[in-house]
Amino acid sequence: MKPDSVRATLWVFDFDGTISEFVSNPDEAQIHPACRDLLRDLAALPMHRVAILSSRHLDDIIARVDIPGLFLGGASGMEWRRPAGERFLADPSQAARIRANRQMILPNLQILEQIPGIELEDKQWSVAVHVLRAPEVSRNLADRYLCGLRDRRILRFFKGREVYEIPFLPGMNKAVGVKRIYEILHANHSGNGMVYAGDDENDATAMEWVIRQGGVAFSVGKKAIIPAALHVPGPESLAAEIRRLFKLNGNHRRSGSEERRSGLIS
Repeated sequence: MKPDSVRATLWVFDFDGTISEFVSNPDEAQIHPACRDLLRDLAALPMHRVAILSSRHLDDIIARVDIPGLFLGGASGMEWRRPAGERFLADPSQAARIRANRQMILPNLQILEQIPGIELEDKQWSVAVHVLRAPEVSRNLADRYLCGLRDRRILRFFKGREVYEIPFLPGMNKAVGVKRIYEILHANHSGNGMVYAGDDENDATAMEWVIRQGGVAFSVGKKAIIPAALHVPGPESLAAEIRRLFKLNGNHRRSGSEERRSGLIS
């Protein structure tokens, strides 16, 4: 699949550990320069759409991405911002349900703060349990506790690198987020115009869906998280491999009139 030969290709990138290097402090994460250049070039391709889809809060992603022409998704795709700045919820009817689940789940997770080295990050739509700074005994305690809550169907979680991601809504994952932005953009329904890149279990849900539609998935990290994904070790190699496979030379630029015709600006 070559970008210039496929109409309305949808490119979706996870943020942490995919287009940014994995860091111990989430506040320090930033887009790798090679990925920044890649995103700019992809956004400049006529009839192509580029999105960043993160479990972070949307405001957090907006503050970290200053590249024009991108769709930004927060909370695994529950909230979005269009390139022109308009914000919207993927499913406004779920807001009350999320608030109720939040009130039920949060007290169970706050117990983890008593374990040395365990850190909780409240993302409004989900909670991240960070274990990077925790000793092995603390990690094991946290894992057993979370698995117990999952087995009792109090919550579910996705495991990433040194973190557990707990959504407040059952079925809230990045596969749902990708499907939603795909529908919103009226993407090519032949299924071969999608590319997804990610690095953890939540991303794996989206990768599997994209591959089933005939698209391509990149798994970033030490090993591929699903067998059918193309494996790259880090953000810089992700950018290089996409350029190699899709023959992107970095010279793609388009005029304002082309952007208006493609709907990226109004």
